[in-house]
Amino acid sequence: MQDEEKFSDDPAENMRMENEFLKLKLKAQYGDAFHVESNTDLPPDIENQFLKRMIAFEANHGDAEVATVYECIGRPAYKSAEELNDFEIPGELQRINAILNEHNIVLNICDGPYPDRLIYTFITEELFAEEANNTVDKEIRHHFTYEEFHPNHKAEITKRTHEFLNHWFTCSFDEYASEISRQIVIPDGRQMDKEEVLEKLRLFFDAFQGFKNDGYNIDEVSFEINPETFIGLGFAEGMLKYDALLEKGEQVHYQGPYKLYMQMENNYWDIFCFIMPGFNW
Repeated sequence: MQDEEKFSDDPAENMRMENEFLKLKLKAQYGDAFHVESNTDLPPDIENQFLKRMIAFEANHGDAEVATVYECIGRPAYKSAEELNDFEIPGELQRINAILNEHNIVLNICDGPYPDRLIYTFITEELFAEEANNTVDKEIRHHFTYEEFHPNHKAEITKRTHEFLNHWFTCSFDEYASEISRQIVIPDGRQMDKEEVLEKLRLFFDAFQGFKNDGYNIDEVSFEINPETFIGLGFAEGMLKYDALLEKGEQVHYQGPYKLYMQMENNYWDIFCFIMPGFNW
């Protein structure tokens, strides 16, 4: 705060009262979305810095002018990708990324690596035209993610596959297993709610002490996207194996092909049907 107010002669009490004042100020100025509950685990001086930082951030955010990314970084000179040969592209990409970082703009790439030419083209032809708050605050960074502009569906299906199989081999499916759809279609065509499927999986896993000697490979990932509805259908398949341990030290070996059928809505893939060795619907 520019004008520090003194609420009490006791420094500790003054800090506590100032923090309460700052919380009220945030709530009055920005609404219930900025209501901050008291946290007894947080030292008052740290909480004080946090609250002041939040006020400064919101003030800066509200006053900031909206401009294109290219304008925010000072409109530097650059060449189009077509003007650069394959030897020049890496150096120019590094230069442009450095300029972006100097102006607190970060391009995140989640599913790469991608060719340098592809990313350079994306930055100069798409990212430069995006809007951002033109702020001078050195601690506020604007993050853009390449896959939000160009989703990598194969990588996302592969991620869901790894998530599902990890939960399978560790017998750890629960309601937070987001790779499973809310509605599951079983092989005979019937539909089941996610809760029913999780219960069926729990009963299957409870029959064993655990799994060991597990392994899998992903042989194929395929998908199709409807260009009108942007709804996708896809699958991942491969081979897997695992040993299921019984109570008396015995074990049952399962091995064979698996297949995970997936659907995509709002750029998120989840599994709506699966076939796994050893598991019967």
